[in-house]
Order: sequence, then structure tokens, then C-alpha cells
Amino acid sequence: MTLSPQDSVHSLQGPQTPISGSPLPQYGFGPEHTFDSLIQDNPFLFRVYTPKTRSQIFDTTEPYFVGQKFNEHFTRAAAQLKESSIAPGESVATMSTYQDVAQHMDWTQRHMSPYISTTFSFTWAIWEATRRYRVGLKHDIEIAIIDARMLAGRAATALELLRKGAPKERHLDYWKWYRYALESQDVLVHGSIPGPAVLASVPLLSLIDKLPSYFLRQDCNTKSMPSPFDTLSWDTMDRKPSFRQFCQDMSDQFLRLSAEHRLRDATGGSVRLAMAFLRPWFHKVVAEDFTGATDMACMLAFMIAQWPAQWWSRDHLEMWSVIRSLVQAVAEEVREKQKGEADQEVRRLQDVVTDLERVVQDYEEAEVASCVDPEKEKDDDKEEATIVFPPSPPASVIECLCPSPVPSTSAVSTTAPSVTQDIVPVIPSSGNPGSVESSRPTTIILSPTIIIHQQQHQQQEQCSPAEVHELQPPSPETEKPRKHRPHSLAETASCIITGVLVGAFITLCIINSQRRTLIYVT
Repeated sequence: MTLSPQDSVHSLQGPQTPISGSPLPQYGFGPEHTFDSLIQDNPFLFRVYTPKTRSQIFDTTEPYFVGQKFNEHFTRAAAQLKESSIAPGESVATMSTYQDVAQHMDWTQRHMSPYISTTFSFTWAIWEATRRYRVGLKHDIEIAIIDARMLAGRAATALELLRKGAPKERHLDYWKWYRYALESQDVLVHGSIPGPAVLASVPLLSLIDKLPSYFLRQDCNTKSMPSPFDTLSWDTMDRKPSFRQFCQDMSDQFLRLSAEHRLRDATGGSVRLAMAFLRPWFHKVVAEDFTGATDMACMLAFMIAQWPAQWWSRDHLEMWSVIRSLVQAVAEEVREKQKGEADQEVRRLQDVVTDLERVVQDYEEAEVASCVDPEKEKDDDKEEATIVFPPSPPASVIECLCPSPVPSTSAVSTTAPSVTQDIVPVIPSSGNPGSVESSRPTTIILSPTIIIHQQQHQQQEQCSPAEVHELQPPSPETEKPRKHRPHSLAETASCIITGVLVGAFITLCIINSQRRTLIYVT
């Protein structure tokens, strides 16, 4: 058995070859197609909608789109959707009736419909979004890209459900609905569309400049146009547009291009538009699942490449390898960029941590220095408080008039050791002014050691207790032994004279009749 050239190509390229599938035509599909059979080769759904402000506590596990029947009571939507969930082994196509789809297709009854409208055609989504933007003046329109394989059993084509209606129960607008469902390749999803099934949601304006050249005007410079919609090759302000005519015009414009420009739009243009659709999702997934991200982008690019002329794409099989190479190159660049940004962020965080460690280290060093400085100051104070005693000068004798009673013998024994203590001002006690003995002069002998000791006592009274403790002389245990220098002749003579005078003073106190006054003064 011999294979045709086309079959041989299919067998060599394997199941990943786009030609082996059954891509949808530009306009509608046959009655034999069901949703579950179409999603095998057409894994994308598109939804044109106006986004609403989401709650700040929105959870990704919550439904991304909800049917209007449940949307009216959104607070109870989760419970209602759970109660209305489809049992295992069943599908929306078998459970739904003609009345259900008629209620959804009727604009006056759509608020009671449990369905959500989507489409298999990316071109119809762009065409419809542009019409709403220009005619309906809705400038916040977005197009959501949905993974159709995650909705298996929960969705059905509108044509499947419309065909269930018997001729007697059909609505007056039945054929109008049927034509609309055929043009838009409409798919009705029951209940809700979960968040993980929505790959991305892209604003319309971000797609206009990413369209292949056969969607744009060829007779003018598109960069000089004031509005991006002025660059489109179809009339966006037509009040009664025809999507079927639009498809025909775009195909004719594609075939009028040169062979090089066709190949450029079928390869580079398709990859560019596919990346525009999947950009948020692709950048998020490519680092974790490189193969999955590239396969998904290739499938969407293959669908876009085949749309203007399927027979032409079957004759140019080389463009599939070009598309896959372009997608892989883009994916590698995105992954490397993200890796570089991640490394740069890691380095930045490392620098931040290093700076924090340096600040902590400086703070600790400052704390240690603040604890050491007072000790140094104390040492400096000790050095400054060191008193160097000069050589003792000879004792001086002062005579003063002060009344003093005759001291007793017991007082003399107590007074003798106190001669070396501090001398403080003494106010004479009031005595008899007329007494001769009270005005008798009293001799006071001042030793140099007494004066120095008095100065030290006054300095200790002026200093704080801590400073007084520091100013105390070191203990003999800790004090280093010092070498004794020999006494000079003057010092020796001074000590002898001082001893003689002290002895004379003691003798005077003993034999003098006014010894009590002398003891009181001393």
C-alpha cells in the first residue's frame, strides 16, 4: 500500500503536526461536531467582556466568570453552583433543553440564564470587541483566553442545544440565533468558569498593533494614524457589520500579498499575536514549565497561521518548524531574562543583608567603645588626681588670743594624738571678757603634714563619692614597691625641729595652768 505525499508527511511528523488535526473553518462548523470532540484540536476559547472591579479579597479558587442567573446573588453563587453541578458521567449537552438555550439567546431573558457565552474563533473575538469599542463606546473591553479542555462536560456549542428544539416550539428569532451561533462559533458554559481555566485576559488596545499585516491597511503609513483603529482594513463604524463578509475580505487581502509577506505573516505574525494573547500567562509559566508553555503558544500560533487560508498552509509545511523555532527562541529569551532578573534581585538582597550586618557591627562597636571610654576617663582622672607631695617645709608657730580653760590630765592624753589631724576653724566659746586668763595668748604649732592633710580632706568633700573612692591611695597589696630615695639634710633637720617643738608643746600643755584652753584650741 502506497501513501500519498500528504499522508507520508503526516506520518513522519507524528501527532504533534498541526495538519493532522481538524482546525475549525473561518465561519461556523458542521452539525456533526460537538464540544467534547472539538476541544481535542481546538483547545482555546475566547470571551469578549467588560471587566468589573474585583474584591481585594478575591481568591484564585473562586469562579472567574459566573452565569448571570447566579451573578444576581453573587454571595450565594458558590452554594448555588455546587447544587447545580453536573453529575459524573453526564454533560451539559445531554441535560440542557431547548428552553434553556432560548432563554440565553433572548436578550430580554438573559439575566435568568445560567450560561456564559464564549467562542472558538479568536478572529470573531477581535472583530466583536472592536465593534463594541467603536459603536457601543465601551472602552474597557478585554478578551479572555480560556483553556477549553478544563471545561469538558460543562460546556456545549450553541448549535447543539438549538437543534434540540422541535419546529413547533421554536422561537420567532430562532434562525437569527442559529446564524449568530454559526458565525461566532458560540460555546455556552454552564454555571461558571473557574479561575485556573482562564489563562490570560488582554485589553483590546494591546492587540491592535500586534495583528498580522493582512488585518491592516496597506495604502498608508500606519504609524502616522491618530487612532489605532484607523489602521484596520475594515470599516469599524459600520452599523450593520457582517462577520462572514469580514472573513472573506481578510482572506482576499492575505492572498494578495507576495509569497514572502504571506510566509512572514503566517510565521512571525502568528507568533507575535499568539504571544500578545498569552503574554501574562506565558511569562509566569515558562520558567517552571518550559515545554508546556512552548506547546501552548505553538498551538495558538498554528491556529492563527491557518485561519486566512487553510489550503495555502497545507502547501507550506515548512512554516510549522519555523513557528516552533520562533516560539522556542522567544521562550528561551524570556526565561534567561527572568533568570537574570532573579539573580540580580538575589544580589540586591544580599547587598541589603550585608549593609544591615555592617550597621549592626558598627552599632556593636560603638556600644563597646562607649563602655570602654568611661574606664579610660576614670584612669585619666586617677592620673590627674595623683598628688605629689613636696618636701615638708619647717613648721610654723602662730600666736593667737583665745579663751581656753585649763585642760585636765585626761584631756591631754586624748589631745596628743590629734595634733596630726585636720585643723578646722574654731569659734572661741563665750567666756568672761574681763578675765585675765581668757585673753592670755595661745601658741599654736602648725605642721606641714597637717596642712596637706587638710587640703586632701577638703578636696574629698568637693568630689563625688565615686571620685573619692578613686582618689584614695592604692592598697599596699596592689601598690608596686617603690625605691626609697635618701632624705636630704633639710628634711632631716625639719623632722628633728618638728619633733622638738611637738615635745615642747606637749610639755607646755602639761605644766601650764591654761592647758585646757590649749587642748580645746588644738
